[in-house]
Amino acid sequence: MDGRSARLQRELRRAGGISLLVAPLGLITGWAIAYTSVSDFFSFAFESPYLSSGKSDSAERFLSIISGPDGGFRLVLLPHYFVYAAMPIFIAAAMYLAFVLFRRAPWHALAGVVLTSIGAVFFVGVLGAWLSFPAIANVPADQATNLQPVVQALTTPQGALLVSTMLSVLVFLGMAVFGFGLYKSRIVPRWSAALVAAGNLLILAFAGTENWMTIGAVLMLVGLLPLSLNAISGPRTAM
Repeated sequence: MDGRSARLQRELRRAGGISLLVAPLGLITGWAIAYTSVSDFFSFAFESPYLSSGKSDSAERFLSIISGPDGGFRLVLLPHYFVYAAMPIFIAAAMYLAFVLFRRAPWHALAGVVLTSIGAVFFVGVLGAWLSFPAIANVPADQATNLQPVVQALTTPQGALLVSTMLSVLVFLGMAVFGFGLYKSRIVPRWSAALVAAGNLLILAFAGTENWMTIGAVLMLVGLLPLSLNAISGPRTAM
């Protein structure tokens, strides 16, 4: 391998290592700032908000947020922007994890990159829909009397939104598969691989509940840290 190829490989490895940190950090930031206080964050619920999405009280609450002085920027747009930006980085992270795993756990590598990439694409679609909903608040006041039924219909998971929402969680299923592959291959310490798998399974179990998902993303970040630092500083183990 000539010097130019070696440098390129090092830079690609570093980029892969950085993506392992940035992707979960985007989730942590977006989901954590969806709460206005620490006490709100630690009020844990065990019912998925998807079960109430589209109901009258849920639609009324959402409409009141996006009709506020900031147009829902603080509680709707800003948190979703961070998660939205993280999704393409998850695809890059999945490609790097597949590269790392392919020799020792090829099926985990293949399943992980396919599931994560498909899920990230659909997740972006779902977020794009939700990020467009606050535009409803721009309707002139004299035409805004019947907005709640419109918001209720738009936020009810159905049709393409329902399908996209269901497929979007594949991003975390794929990352969990990577965690199992890392555990099997022993490329990283087993506690590290277990945290990657457990964190993503926690996100899947409480999909839509931001505080639980934040904790899952923190576990994922901690689990990916050894592999990421190894890639950024230069691997000491053969890949």
